[in-house]
Amino acid sequence: MQGFLTMTKYFLIFLLIAVPLFARTINAIAMTVNGEPITVYEIDQLSKKAKISKEDAVNALIQEKIEEEEMQKEGIYASPEEVDQRIMMIAKQNGMTLSQFEQALKKEGKTLESLRHDLEKQIRKEKLYRKILSGKLQKPDDEALKKYYLAHKKEFTMPGKVKIQEYLSNDPRALQAIRMQPMMMLPNVKITPRTLDPQKSNPKLMQLLMQTPVKSFTPIVNLGKNQAAMFFVEYKGKPKVAPFAQVKQAIMMRMMKEQEQANLIAYFEKKKSAADIKVIRKP
Repeated sequence: MQGFLTMTKYFLIFLLIAVPLFARTINAIAMTVNGEPITVYEIDQLSKKAKISKEDAVNALIQEKIEEEEMQKEGIYASPEEVDQRIMMIAKQNGMTLSQFEQALKKEGKTLESLRHDLEKQIRKEKLYRKILSGKLQKPDDEALKKYYLAHKKEFTMPGKVKIQEYLSNDPRALQAIRMQPMMMLPNVKITPRTLDPQKSNPKLMQLLMQTPVKSFTPIVNLGKNQAAMFFVEYKGKPKVAPFAQVKQAIMMRMMKEQEQANLIAYFEKKKSAADIKVIRKP
């Protein structure tokens, strides 16, 4: 009996020691970036959430620390008004009032407050990136666009025909209701079947339709003058290489995006090389 009590005592002591040890391991500092810590827990969580390797998670967190330092140095902030405007814009794009949008967030296990926090970080990063890229981007001329097109022709394809259902309404909320229940019929929504020839259609509309999977709705589009639209993609014909004129704007956007990414990568690689990074333990 005495032996059992002794073993029990040691077991309880082990539990008391093990819990703090576990907590210390979880919150253990893996490394510091210019004195700012990155924990093992942060690396594990980002790796799982983003479904990336721990090495990629470490690199992403190092860049985040460097970005935060740069934003502090440059005095880059996002005001509550800017965050509110972004929330209203997202709600409007989804054809919802703020109250409806908040309810939709709750269904996904999120809160308006957590979204505010995420958007504040996003807006600050956008401002930092604009500052970094200021004066560094060059708009490609027609010759450069054509050269890019010829080198990547197979990437710029369009279907022969696209069959859609067009939904028009003066109330975006009605369109959102149909998105949720496609069989619903509402008097203030006009539905028109259309067959489009990509070469003769609006390039922006075609780009939207190309990004939307078959048997899916596009996002709700604000047409102005109290009109909103969305489209249900029923069918896309066999793809073929699109003519240059039809995809010129898409090529321009892609080339500018590639310039942005190359400049940002070079900027942060330089900052990372100059940063004081101390590895304390492997994650």
